[in-house]
Amino acid sequence: MVIDVSSNPFKDFRVFSDYIQTIKDNNSINGISQHRLFRSVINTTNWLEIQSKYYQDSILNDIDLNETIYSLTQKGISLNLNLPLQVIEEIRNLALATPCHEPNNTQCSFYASEKKQVMMQTEKPLVRGIYNPSIFLDPTIKKLESDPILLAIAATYLNAEPIHQNTQLWWSFAVESTLYERRQASQRFYRGTNTPRSLTFYFYLTDVDLCSNPHVCVLESHRKKKLAYRFLKKDYSLQEISKYYGYQNITSICGKAGFGFVEDARCFHKKISPSSNDRLTLELKFAAKPPLS
Repeated sequence: MVIDVSSNPFKDFRVFSDYIQTIKDNNSINGISQHRLFRSVINTTNWLEIQSKYYQDSILNDIDLNETIYSLTQKGISLNLNLPLQVIEEIRNLALATPCHEPNNTQCSFYASEKKQVMMQTEKPLVRGIYNPSIFLDPTIKKLESDPILLAIAATYLNAEPIHQNTQLWWSFAVESTLYERRQASQRFYRGTNTPRSLTFYFYLTDVDLCSNPHVCVLESHRKKKLAYRFLKKDYSLQEISKYYGYQNITSICGKAGFGFVEDARCFHKKISPSSNDRLTLELKFAAKPPLS
């Protein structure tokens, strides 16, 4: 399956989270559906006021929070985020003007435009180019890390104050490989965590098609797990995943530069090297703030 597709905001988020929990508790006996629950909560006057107040300062726009939370709850992923052209260009130009390095080898530093020369010198393929944390001091990236809409999504879905955990910017470089090698590399699925309190936002900064290493997600795998999947943190084969979840739930996510999506970190997914086009991706991770003891 392919899908192409104020100064302290947390004060309001905490109030809203408490309101969500109250309604959950009050309706647990009545068996209200999750969809109806989120619709009843998010469509309240209180939330509309919060939405109007904070969405004005967001880089993003035209986000339906109701549908985003519903999709995350049901499928583990929501595909309705898009960056403005100016933001895409700013981050992409920043990446092109800043050296990256091989994973686990900060000594091998190079510009993305120099990848062919580096491969000739090292006589080995370059699969990924990672950027050092200093690049995340860039104002545009910092603004995204505290974007009100992203925080609203995370606060609502996690039912807690969201804490920014990590930001990553990296290239997935196209490498020459045989069909057999690509098939072997694409067989393994993994999940980032089994903890039900974290979200990952992804933004493509280049056009991504089936030849550009699209992110592959297994729908519903955040909540539907057999016992082994809950306790063993390991890779699983395509055969194992498709047998349990069905091929129809294995989804390749394609999109134009600027396209973004948010995923429950418990979902199974896979990443493989692109066969013909390089991919530049920005990743933002958030987790629920632990309760005070």
